[in-house]
Amino acid sequence: MKVLKNCKIFDPIVGLSKFNQDIIYDNKNILNIKKSSNENYENFDQIDIKGRTIFPGLIDIHVHFREPGETHKEDISSGSAAAAKGGYTTVVMMPNSYPPLDSEETIGGVYENINESNINIYISPCISVGRKGKELVNFEDLINKFEDIIFGFSDDGDFFDDQKLIANALDILGKNYPLMQHPELLTNQNYNGSINEGKMSEKYNLIGRPASAEINAVKNNLDVLGNHSGWIHFQHLSTMGAIKEISSFKHNNKVTSEVTPHHLFLDEEEFEYFLDPKLKVNPPIRTNTDKDYCLKSLKDGIVDVIASDHAPHSHQDKENEFKECMSGISWLENAFGFVSKNAGYEFSVNKMSYMPGKIFEKCFNKKIGIIKEGYSPDFFVIDDHEWNLDKDKLASKSSNYIFNTQKQGNVNLKGEPIMTICSGNQIYNSGEII
Repeated sequence: MKVLKNCKIFDPIVGLSKFNQDIIYDNKNILNIKKSSNENYENFDQIDIKGRTIFPGLIDIHVHFREPGETHKEDISSGSAAAAKGGYTTVVMMPNSYPPLDSEETIGGVYENINESNINIYISPCISVGRKGKELVNFEDLINKFEDIIFGFSDDGDFFDDQKLIANALDILGKNYPLMQHPELLTNQNYNGSINEGKMSEKYNLIGRPASAEINAVKNNLDVLGNHSGWIHFQHLSTMGAIKEISSFKHNNKVTSEVTPHHLFLDEEEFEYFLDPKLKVNPPIRTNTDKDYCLKSLKDGIVDVIASDHAPHSHQDKENEFKECMSGISWLENAFGFVSKNAGYEFSVNKMSYMPGKIFEKCFNKKIGIIKEGYSPDFFVIDDHEWNLDKDKLASKSSNYIFNTQKQGNVNLKGEPIMTICSGNQIYNSGEII
């Protein structure tokens, strides 16, 4: 038995507790929560957090750990360490690795490393063989073999647009597993676009990635979903138009969606004076209007969760000129602080723990995302201050985090994770809690 003493628990529903509480737990469940006292808890493993604030472990349903094939950028071990340092206890890995996670063989190659991780790792294998959009993977075989780690299926990085195959996939999977779609229906003319289509693409004479590509992709999938059972999860939404399209489907639980920290709090005005390669991402950072609508829709419950799309790249990948450099931003070590600085702790814990936890609980019967008796003992403790991410002390193999921007200067963060516990085990400690 274990106990965390003198905790100020931040509940996603009722907010911060007004008095210190003790959390009693084992490696599977939170067993009891009671008001702190002078009880000595003889024979318990004890940690006294001395009145600091504790949150339910963060849940990220969209990360890239680059295994197999690009482990110089990240691997399951380093990605897990970065997650733990940032307060994350559960993540979902995307399949666009080399080779992609589309078969028993490729998934089997990472299965042991996933099981050995100190965080909870799920995967979203490919929808199509080789992520080529031409032939469905064998869903039944993959689920039979890896049911314990499969969250959904995705061709992330590209949009799966074959409506007949989408219909077949929805019929096979039903509402048990989501099709996780990267909604950008691009053409040969704009597939290699590097920035939002509009005034910035015109200013720098670059091929733009239009908002209409996201809107049309969402329409493409909703046309199919309207006549089939099943579940589609739209990834990293970035435009007002796409979000308006999905709002009519929210009543029947057929659609969920996510938005990233960068699409919530950054916009294309960051490129006013120069093109910053660290802000190149797909889909691109959009207009201020799109940004504000993403935030409003998340607050209103049209969009469900924040997912980081943690996309580590090497220094070499990001040092090329803007149109040639790789797309993606690393987030796991500073996402909570970035969102909390911009929108507060209540918003962060609701959209980064509680709401993704509700998806896991409803569909996979896994009780995570809130500190409550009967739920998994996944927590992180913060030092409640403003801070900045230290480039020299990263747990990730890659350093393509956002440390500063043209508009904001140094990126200030709020609430620094200093201890993380997953499944009852301490997996990160900055040294401040003994």
